[in-house]
Amino acid sequence: MLPQIFLLLLTIATRTNQERIITTLKYSTFRVAPKVIHGNPVLKGQVPYLVSIKESSINITRAKKLWVNLCGGSIIKSTQVLTAAHCFEDKNFYYAKNFYLLRVVAGNTRNDLIDSGRTSTSEKAQWRTIVRVAIHERFNFPLNDIALVIVDTPFVFSDTVNYIIPARKLTDYPKTCIAAGFGQTGKGPEMSRELLWADIAVLSRQQCNTWWEMEMNDFICTNSQASDVGGGDSGGPLACYGTLDPNEQKGRDLLVGVVSGKNYDKTTLFTRVSAFDHWTCNLVHLLLKCALIEESNKHPTYIIKHRLLN
Repeated sequence: MLPQIFLLLLTIATRTNQERIITTLKYSTFRVAPKVIHGNPVLKGQVPYLVSIKESSINITRAKKLWVNLCGGSIIKSTQVLTAAHCFEDKNFYYAKNFYLLRVVAGNTRNDLIDSGRTSTSEKAQWRTIVRVAIHERFNFPLNDIALVIVDTPFVFSDTVNYIIPARKLTDYPKTCIAAGFGQTGKGPEMSRELLWADIAVLSRQQCNTWWEMEMNDFICTNSQASDVGGGDSGGPLACYGTLDPNEQKGRDLLVGVVSGKNYDKTTLFTRVSAFDHWTCNLVHLLLKCALIEESNKHPTYIIKHRLLN
């Protein structure tokens, strides 16, 4: 009887903690304020794995539109981008249902771009159309704030476009990692025209738990006093090197976090990538099965397990 009582209390405590996180961040005015404070312009090839998920703003000509940054993301495979689920949440998940309206742009450090939006590859940029979006089935911002985007054509890897390996091990990371993105350069409304990067002070799991007064193993907390990121950089990477993660390769950054949200009296929160390793791997296998079905069947039946939207 005692173990059952303990399990009940643990379940109640877990739900209470989750509700506290949701309540604290869901209605925070800081959640949607895009910024890289005290950031530096990204050098060519510095963060080749970072992409900009763009939405069309205005028509410039009949053939071309102005495309602006909606969220960031990280290339983890030639056709797969890891980002934040809340990037697709607004207006009753409008872009989750109409993802074909968005574009994924790699290899370009400009915020606003004028282009037709057609899939193309050049030295200036690689444009891709989204063909699928998979959102974590238990997403409730900021919980499980992770999504996988599939593009129509593989990225061509080069010095300016490449992939980053996701973390797998639940561990603490070096005290300083890097984040990058577009957005405001401070508290004002002015948007950065260039991709920026910043050193981010990473807190240990114990420090994060103490700060929030609860277990925060699905998150990475950072100290935003020196430099920071925010909602406009949502979905973008927190990258580290010199970790103890078995997935890290020499000479490559490791994707440890996805920009999620922040609260004025707490810390900036990143979704901890290693906490969702099984989700990502299972989803990749599911998508592979879907692709095989598509090739052999003109009218495929999809198994919707991870809120897979296609």
